[in-house]
Amino acid sequence: MAAMTFSQCSIFSGVIRGLLTALLLAILEMVAPRAAFAQNFQRYTLEVRGAGDQSALLDGFMSLRRHASDNDIDEDELQRLVAAAPQQAKELLATEGYFGPVVTARRDGEANSRRVILDVELGPPTLIGEIEIRFAGAIADGDPAEQRRMERLRERWPIKRGERFRQASWDEAKSALLNNLLARDYPAATLAQSQARIDPAQRVADLSVEADSGPAFTFGALQVNGLKRYARSRIDALNPIMAGQPYSQNRLNELQARLQDSGYFKSVFATIDVDAAHSQNVPVRVDVSENERRRLALGGGFSTDSGARLQAKFLDREFLGHDWRLDSELRVDRTSRLLAGEVTGAALANGWMPGVSGRFERTDIAGEISDKLRLDVRATGPDKNNEPVLGAAYLIEREHAGDAASSNRHALIAVSQYTVRRIDSLFNPRRALVATGELDAGPRGFGNPANLLRVTGRVTWLQPLSRKWQTLVRLQLGQVIGAPRSTVPGDLLFRTGGDQTVRGYAYNSLGVNESDAIVGGRVLAVISGELVYQFTPQWGAAVFEDAGNAADRWADLRLRRGTGVGARWRSPIGPVNLDLAFAQQTRKPRLHFSIGYGF
Repeated sequence: MAAMTFSQCSIFSGVIRGLLTALLLAILEMVAPRAAFAQNFQRYTLEVRGAGDQSALLDGFMSLRRHASDNDIDEDELQRLVAAAPQQAKELLATEGYFGPVVTARRDGEANSRRVILDVELGPPTLIGEIEIRFAGAIADGDPAEQRRMERLRERWPIKRGERFRQASWDEAKSALLNNLLARDYPAATLAQSQARIDPAQRVADLSVEADSGPAFTFGALQVNGLKRYARSRIDALNPIMAGQPYSQNRLNELQARLQDSGYFKSVFATIDVDAAHSQNVPVRVDVSENERRRLALGGGFSTDSGARLQAKFLDREFLGHDWRLDSELRVDRTSRLLAGEVTGAALANGWMPGVSGRFERTDIAGEISDKLRLDVRATGPDKNNEPVLGAAYLIEREHAGDAASSNRHALIAVSQYTVRRIDSLFNPRRALVATGELDAGPRGFGNPANLLRVTGRVTWLQPLSRKWQTLVRLQLGQVIGAPRSTVPGDLLFRTGGDQTVRGYAYNSLGVNESDAIVGGRVLAVISGELVYQFTPQWGAAVFEDAGNAADRWADLRLRRGTGVGARWRSPIGPVNLDLAFAQQTRKPRLHFSIGYGF
């Protein structure tokens, strides 16, 4: 579920106008007479013959192809493009290992014909011959561990003897070799020499590269700049780097992520000065821009799951004069009333963050009215890429569904959760894998009427297929074991449906039907697949299919499907999604609006 503050309302309205405009233009392009777009006709046509699997390369980068739809190409300019085409094609084909192609460009028929034919005879490709990888610097003079590292780099060299030579593969292999050294121990590493010796007669490319690691670097003490409001001790408590440790880019990234995620800083940059003459105990420079100590935010929003929303948030980063952070929220929308507070303590010596939280919520969803109170204590690990959470929770709930009598439920559980995050960008991700597993358990007699075990797993995978195409896959499974549904608080049961789960259905409208209401079930399954095509870097279109449901038993689970199309906009505040989904079971369409991918 997504929402926007008052300050984002104009963005929201602009998005809707932009999406509707894009949709209208697409319809016009399909139905308007061709004469209305006559100004975009091709001034000449180009046909590439004989290039085989290299046709896409020539089509994508030849000047003849790039200017084919220009309106102002005169005869002299076309003649120049035709004359330059063979040499340009040969240069392009050389990057793919074809160093002796025969290429001709001609006008079809009479001299002023507007049809150009590019004839290509590729000939046999140039293959990789000898490969020599040498090392210099401290790594070449290092201990047996460094000798093994060099051998591993040689073994993992991605280009193999006998393969077709490709310039892109050659460049990527050199970059990977250098980046391995730069990322660990040797931030001053360089490529001292690289050469691809091409023998056109034998059609063989011998490759040689020498990587100079330079000296091995070690970390020194932190040098912090920009602190005004907060104590230096807050940074030291989150610092994973010890003086004297070998240099590691991952360690710098971890320090930066810990400080950024602490909430005390708007921005954090962690760097070292790379000077080969001073490689030992190099100071780590940390530049920070601080957030304000207190903040009160009043706003509103809207989502297709819960309708209009009003909310107030108060944040205090020095709660009661200690290194504690208070986050509190009051929220009212169509389906719920929420009052919540969370206090996060200062990081422990091992980087773990302790915290306590409480929330009271009243919900009215799909005919089920619930009053819920939840209290939590927890500790969160410092590594956001591989984040563990350990804690305990006490839940109390009073539920009323349809004509059934009210029921009171409670549970005391231990909570353990582990999340793996691999995301290239939090605001506009193009490649991501986020997987979360959670195990909650409460034995009978400790605040629980019966033994309770709850297992959940969730995976979101975002992967580009090409420059224009992207796929998104989501999978979620869950089960409550032991306790019957009638004794388990609703927050521990499962319902689904909505913007980020099964589109085509209302928020949390899929579950167990009881007394004319939808209540939570003991098992859950959701799977979703989405294919996105980017028309421009900012705008795209999607097709998707979702399926999911909740039930009391796996044998009773019947997946409910939703199929649809959508528009995508890469906005400054993250991916904006507008989807029109058709519910296969209800045979009705539903509009969904959301921001982000729900990681």
